[in-house]
Amino acid sequence: MSDTRAVSTALSYTLTMAIAAILVSGLLIAGGDYVDDRREQVIRNELTVIGQQVVSDLHRTDRLVVAGSGSVTASVEQPFPERVAGSTYRIELDPGGPAVVLQSTNPEIEVTVDVETETPLSASTSDGGVVEIRYDDGSGELEVRDD
Repeated sequence: MSDTRAVSTALSYTLTMAIAAILVSGLLIAGGDYVDDRREQVIRNELTVIGQQVVSDLHRTDRLVVAGSGSVTASVEQPFPERVAGSTYRIELDPGGPAVVLQSTNPEIEVTVDVETETPLSASTSDGGVVEIRYDDGSGELEVRDD
């Protein structure tokens, strides 16, 4: 009698398991990359929306300052999420732009939203959460800070 049939069954089973393992690992790797890409896109979108809201608050505060001819105390507070898609972020006013720059920490994604105000901007930063936009009458500039 020949024992080639038993070897054929074991070899077939082993090859089937190896092919299945390769296919499953390929799907997991591709799926992981897809999830990472989607997460980065979600963070970018959320930072853009928050940046636009900060710009809106800057415009609102700027209008108050201009209406008061610079001799007014003006501030606007607004709550923002402390995290976007599980990542902390920072809001920065860039007077050179002038722009609002938002940067997440993990992964590092940076979004810039341009802003035009009559009142100059101060180079200032704030973390997510409750953010205050205020006019500093000492320097004559708009600044962003943590509340």
